[in-house]
Amino acid sequence: MTESILLPQLIAVSAERRPQALALTMGGDSMSYAQLADAVTRFSGGLVSLGLCRGERVAIYLEKRFETVIASFGAPAAGGVFVPVNPLLKPEQVAFILQDCNVRVLLTSPDRLALLRDTLAHCPDLRQVVVTEPATGRLPDLPA
Repeated sequence: MTESILLPQLIAVSAERRPQALALTMGGDSMSYAQLADAVTRFSGGLVSLGLCRGERVAIYLEKRFETVIASFGAPAAGGVFVPVNPLLKPEQVAFILQDCNVRVLLTSPDRLALLRDTLAHCPDLRQVVVTEPATGRLPDLPA
């Protein structure tokens, strides 16, 4: 019988089996399964430290990049539900999704946050906005 694993465990299992194997590539950059597992663990721990509760929504409003993958696995690892938001949507459309899904945490980039500034006030359930670092595009260090 095949052992079942949950989505957040998929990266950890791959990191245990082949830590140095290539997990992600983008342009000239790459990330091993060990690096990805570490990033997912740090991000999920950060979400928990921000007060994310089981079943709460984490919206990911980013283009295709490492942080999108990290957050997509990190949100469920923290007990949350990830809500992917198409990066091509207009601010009003993004606000509708945030409201309709009762999103508690939004992960986005500085440029995308600037587009949303006027609409976020209409998202009463939103408690935290996590912004990637502008110079590197990396996820910030969340409180542990």
